[in-house]
Amino acid sequence: MWKGILMGIAVVAVLAVLVFGLEKSWSYIEGTKQVINEEVDDRAPMRLESARVTSLVRKENEDVLAYEDKLCDLEARRDATARAVEEGRKRLQAEMDLLGRIKALLDEKRDQYVIGRNTYTYAEVNADALERLEGVKRMEEAITFNESLIRDLDQAIKQGRGSLAESRKRLAELKSAMTRLETRNTNADLRLEVAKLANAIAGAPLSADSELEKAFQNYERRVAQKERRAEARLVASNGQFRIDYSAAMVTQDAAGEIGRFLDAGRSQDPAVTSPDSKPSPVGVMENTGQ
Repeated sequence: MWKGILMGIAVVAVLAVLVFGLEKSWSYIEGTKQVINEEVDDRAPMRLESARVTSLVRKENEDVLAYEDKLCDLEARRDATARAVEEGRKRLQAEMDLLGRIKALLDEKRDQYVIGRNTYTYAEVNADALERLEGVKRMEEAITFNESLIRDLDQAIKQGRGSLAESRKRLAELKSAMTRLETRNTNADLRLEVAKLANAIAGAPLSADSELEKAFQNYERRVAQKERRAEARLVASNGQFRIDYSAAMVTQDAAGEIGRFLDAGRSQDPAVTSPDSKPSPVGVMENTGQ
């Protein structure tokens, strides 16, 4: 896969240079780089992504600690500078007091000055006074510089402390969020496992769509069909010995006809009936009944 991606990058780069020139080619290379990064991110396993985030959090924590060490160094530098300023002011005050005494001596305009056990000329005292004056000026400049340095250090330390507090706060938020993400990822894994189990038992025996249920339903359907066919054939076979009264319309009064027929039969004498004549249906029914 990587070999194919690298070959694709090379082809895109060459074509971009030939078609669009070097200036536009860089934009295509950047676009290809972004696509590759997105592809790698999408294909990276969740465990690798989690380990990567954990590693970056650990690195940021180390960077915060290193930043705090540098901030402590700045505070130590500020304290040392402040002590230097304080000591410099003491020396400056001492030198200025000495310059005041030397000025008083020079104002006397003497040819010689006995200082301690040594004797100095006016020119020597005057030269020493000028040299000491230059030293005092340098001390004042150093003190002024250190005071400005202290102000800069104070501002840097203040900003650094604020940045350190924000970094610690954000790092704590990321750690807490990472813990929640790990919990969510674990819960998602559990839900996926439950989904797999649910899918696995979706076609379990005796479920609504199991093979047994389908076979039973099919067998029940065929038995019902067979029962309907048997009933239809039985009805058809018995229909020739039965009268379907529901299918025929009675147009005469059968009861009246039967009554009149019976009355007419009783009025006749059976003895005079011709032997060749056929018996009436009523007579047959009466003889059969006897």
